[in-house]
Amino acid sequence: MAICKNCGVDLGEGNEKCPLCEPQETRPGRVASAADLFRLSKIDNTRHLYEITMLLLVSGVIITLAIDLVFGRGMNWSLVTTTSAGYLLVFISAIYLLRKRPFLVIAATTAATMVFLWLVDLLSGNTGWSRTIACPLALAAGVLTAGVLFLNSLSRYRGLNLLATILIALAMFTLITEYLTDRLIRDAYSPQWSVVTAASLAIIAMFFIFIHYRMKRGRSLGRLFHI
Repeated sequence: MAICKNCGVDLGEGNEKCPLCEPQETRPGRVASAADLFRLSKIDNTRHLYEITMLLLVSGVIITLAIDLVFGRGMNWSLVTTTSAGYLLVFISAIYLLRKRPFLVIAATTAATMVFLWLVDLLSGNTGWSRTIACPLALAAGVLTAGVLFLNSLSRYRGLNLLATILIALAMFTLITEYLTDRLIRDAYSPQWSVVTAASLAIIAMFFIFIHYRMKRGRSLGRLFHI
């Protein structure tokens, strides 16, 4: 039995040199060992995680449909779980396959979310909540997220200005949320809590922007606040 002189590990059959001490690129054609699991690149780990996730979701769909067909004598409750699993498949695939194109990721995930909400509404009785509030909110979230990414890409110096942009987007989202809920419940828009929330977020955002550009110009905040 061959033992490595440096770390004392068993070299294993077919390995002339230690799989732990010798770099992988200098050992072409060697026998794979358990140590290779710790040498996977970030890309390999991401791909393996994606493949495992897809396998688990597809397996869950098959098992769910089989249980419903056997014990439920048809496709009833399994339609909701299958739709949810399908949505996760599309959502995760969009993030993984389009990860280098963030705007396409936002467009694909937003469209998938809206379709998913519509299907859930359809399966739960088609009351119309997806059309009146759920899908518009999903669309607003996607558009605001894309706007934040676009403004961030235009900024040469990224820092607190990104947080300020996110806060402004959240402020706009609260206004849209109250507008849609008021139209749905009372059929009339009466702004209340969203205005207070949006104003508070806007003030914090302005403070972050002020600090960001103050620091970018090289001025001392301690001197500004007399610290």
